[in-house]
Amino acid sequence: MEKTSIQELIASEQIRHALLILNEGPKESGGLASSLDVSISELPSITGLLEESYLITGKNGIYALTRIGELIVEKLKPLLCIETTMNAAEGFWRSRNLDFIPSPLLKKLHKLNSCTIIKPNFPDIYDYNREVHEMSKASGSVSVAATCLHPAFPELFSEILERRINLSLIFDICLFDKVRKDHSEHIRSLLKNRKVELYVYAEDMPFLSFKVNDACIELKLLTDKGTYDYKRLVCCSPDAVEWGKELFEHYRQQSVRVSAI
Repeated sequence: MEKTSIQELIASEQIRHALLILNEGPKESGGLASSLDVSISELPSITGLLEESYLITGKNGIYALTRIGELIVEKLKPLLCIETTMNAAEGFWRSRNLDFIPSPLLKKLHKLNSCTIIKPNFPDIYDYNREVHEMSKASGSVSVAATCLHPAFPELFSEILERRINLSLIFDICLFDKVRKDHSEHIRSLLKNRKVELYVYAEDMPFLSFKVNDACIELKLLTDKGTYDYKRLVCCSPDAVEWGKELFEHYRQQSVRVSAI
């Protein structure tokens, strides 16, 4: 029988998963099978192919990457990390519209680790995330890009500014026109505050909002069908915060600052 090539091997998601697991260190057979969600009896069909291609070694029931295996994983890391991200958080990213993410940041999507999906109950679907708001009130700066806002946003913004926290806002043109019409006094008050920067983004922003503070990023995104299913993703890690700030900066650079209405 013709030997399976490495290129054919790594086309398998299960094989890539096995390599990624072993990249963390040697694993005994039971642990490896558990991590791969397969039975012990199924494991040899996976490890046999990897050993045959000299990507892993198996001695006394302990499996580890070979030097060639380490080299392959190093080359595969960007793909493996993105794949892990796409499978994480209950597959959240697989059903989202990702058009709002610029290419350089899409390649770093794996930085959104330590994420939790918030799925509000029906009575809470229009509520804001109080935990994220408290994190914002304890931060040095808060950045929000939005196409819609919670009805209580004047009070929420005021609570942040009472703490003398820097607040940066980007609205799409439709949202800006609405808040300028319905909340003109509040917007004028914001523009007089030296802690506030308000921008308008003239192009389409295919998401509801994202908020970045010093501790986390909260995203309210559209599905790949263009709808909103009320799910929110909250990611709390330094890498996620850095990614979120880069995303906000991408939109800020393409926006026009508002100084008066």
